[in-house]
Amino acid sequence: MKEIKGCNALITGASRGIGVSIAEKLAEEGVNLALTARSMDALEQVRNRVGHMGVRAVAVPADLSRLDSLESLVCSVERELGPVDILINNAAIESTAAYETLSLEEIRNVIDVNLVAPMIITRLILPGMQARGRGHIVNISSLEGLLPLPFNEVYSATKHALMGFTCCLHLSFQMRRSALDASVICPGAVARTGMYQRAVDSYGKNVEITSLLGTSPPGYVADAVLRAIRREKLITTVGRLILPLHLLSYSMPRLAEWVARANGWFEPLRYYIGAKSRDKSA
Repeated sequence: MKEIKGCNALITGASRGIGVSIAEKLAEEGVNLALTARSMDALEQVRNRVGHMGVRAVAVPADLSRLDSLESLVCSVERELGPVDILINNAAIESTAAYETLSLEEIRNVIDVNLVAPMIITRLILPGMQARGRGHIVNISSLEGLLPLPFNEVYSATKHALMGFTCCLHLSFQMRRSALDASVICPGAVARTGMYQRAVDSYGKNVEITSLLGTSPPGYVADAVLRAIRREKLITTVGRLILPLHLLSYSMPRLAEWVARANGWFEPLRYYIGAKSRDKSA
């Protein structure tokens, strides 16, 4: 979609983190926005911010773990803003922990929010996009959709699945010669906001990743989303070394593991789950 000014976008997880940066970036380009997350107060703050940038913006609170409410979410968005041209599936739940300590409810919740909800919302919005002959779906995956990391079995599984879902969707559009397209964004650690920053704020330097891997500001992710829509890019990585590490991991997984362990890249995660466990038992 080369021209996006005046289009309508739905962004999930829009009340904080990179969702806010994506909303601001699209508003700068003249895209009208439907913002959804659980907290209405936080959504209103973002809505007011982007509304002052000259676009229409609506806040539609929703809990994506309630899968039976997603149809009413899409109906509310289309009633208040109009047909959705751009869908940004950004909402996600972090689940870093020793796998056996997760409850069955926690596992189901992460899978529902991170994977099932994006698939259902996409299914609900696609018929309208196809009827109008335009639309773009952007799924926010992660470094963990490309690389295995310890203590992230459920989160990583959902992000790998989101990669597969997006790539298949893209190919389906291509085979049908559709004007629609799909993209997936894979950010590494994001500084100043989001899951990684909350961990650093809670537990300090012991959970910071190495300087070699580095972090990216949230604006870099928002820029990647805009490029993916405009250039119809299928996969975009954000962060240092992600692409070469992904290729190494798939071609020589044991070597990739040795490199990561030798450089201490997994140690912040080990410390993090230990600190979280101590907090729970305190």
